Amino acid sequence: MPQRYPSKAIVNLDAYASNLALVQRIVGRAIGVIPIVKANAYGHGLEPISQTAIKSGAKLLGVAAVEEAIRLRDAGIETPILVMTPPPREVLRLFIEYKLTPMLSDMASVEALGTMAHEARRVAPIHCKIDTGMGRQGIGYDEALETLQSLRCVTNIDIQGVCTHFPSADVVDDSFTLGQIKAFKQLIKQMEKAGIPYEIAHAANSAAIVNYRDSLFDAVRPGLICYGIWPCRVASRVSTLRRVLRWETTVVQVRQLKQYATIGYRCTYTARGPIRTAVLPVGYADGYRYQLSNNADVLIRGRRCPVLGAVSMDQIVVDVTALPHVSCGDIATLIGTDGALEITAEELAERAGTIPYDILTGIGMRVFREYVHDKTEKA
Repeated sequence: MPQRYPSKAIVNLDAYASNLALVQRIVGRAIGVIPIVKANAYGHGLEPISQTAIKSGAKLLGVAAVEEAIRLRDAGIETPILVMTPPPREVLRLFIEYKLTPMLSDMASVEALGTMAHEARRVAPIHCKIDTGMGRQGIGYDEALETLQSLRCVTNIDIQGVCTHFPSADVVDDSFTLGQIKAFKQLIKQMEKAGIPYEIAHAANSAAIVNYRDSLFDAVRPGLICYGIWPCRVASRVSTLRRVLRWETTVVQVRQLKQYATIGYRCTYTARGPIRTAVLPVGYADGYRYQLSNNADVLIRGRRCPVLGAVSMDQIVVDVTALPHVSCGDIATLIGTDGALEITAEELAERAGTIPYDILTGIGMRVFREYVHDKTEKA
């Protein structure tokens, strides 16, 4: 890694493409795939991941913020981009300027966008989110049909898509999710009967793609699964997903500490005997969670080395007593494999009391991203 970076994330673009292809095989060729690349592509790098998705056949990309979409346009990406979080009214003009597709759920925003599109002599596509139980953004289900009938009358607006979202699709045979699917299907039938035009209906996130075949509709929105992590327990398929990200750093100091030496802020670790430690230049400012203090391992020379003491902003200390030949410059793996051992984002999430999404998206900009192509080996 460049010397000015304390750690690096190695992102295997071929592994990402392989996972995207797996999603397409699961849902079938007739179903569109909308790769979700929000939050810096779940920490993997917005532009390289998006470019890989497009090369893999993606016809629409999903982001959360207007700024993410503009970054993609500035990178030369012309593929349609769906901005999934309702934008502030003052940035609607950017959707016209950069040819972006917003996800809108209120009449005032749609009318404002329609006026801007009319002035620009354009027709603005929109997707309408229907709240079937997520309880966040969206048109309330009970008034959805009436609202959509009103929205279709706004000039220079094209209702390109309708969608919904599932809060508990990671649970198999979940009655709440099954109810959402049923409700969304009923709404689509009502729309067709009322003559409300749309091009695609989409609902399934990564978990629903795996667990609910009836939720696939016209397109799916895979996120976590594309980055090599199953959103639920699917033991029979674990071997078919490829890990996309590896996170590593290097040993910058090796020390011998005496018995009863304390380590880290608040002295939360006390050595029970003489120990050998390694200092690693990574901390919570890089996304290595404070909750991993005295509660995680790293891999060095094919061995697990426990984290000792509190995770600092920029450093951690690990126990290398069992590795007498460790020296400065040795690789320390934070996420990834070393020999026969592996530390996963799921493991760190469980230890930190959070979810893999949180671990991946939390990997900071101080971590150098290196992009590789490797069609044969796991990242």
